Amino acid sequence: MRKTFIVIGAVLFAAGAVHAEERQARIEVSGLWCPSCSYIVGEALQKSASVEIVSFEEHESGESGVYTITFDDTLTALEEIVAQPAAYGYNAVLLDDPSNS
Repeated sequence: MRKTFIVIGAVLFAAGAVHAEERQARIEVSGLWCPSCSYIVGEALQKSASVEIVSFEEHESGESGVYTITFDDTLTALEEIVAQPAAYGYNAVLLDDPSNS
């Protein structure tokens, strides 16, 4: 009986790993008034589990930019990631919804 539970547990664990998927999203952040702002926002985004910054494109004005990130959607909800910069006084907007990709 114990072997049955171990096998069932292993199958369920493996099935969960199959559904885990790395997603990519683009987030526009405004309010970048100083050279340190883009660094602070990058650190804020990475406070969410599994977030990796792929690139940052600063707009010509220098007051906003777009972060391209990857994340594991089983570890972190996209809404949580987009909300992180607000804790530091920045506005963030999701540009691409990866669920539509």
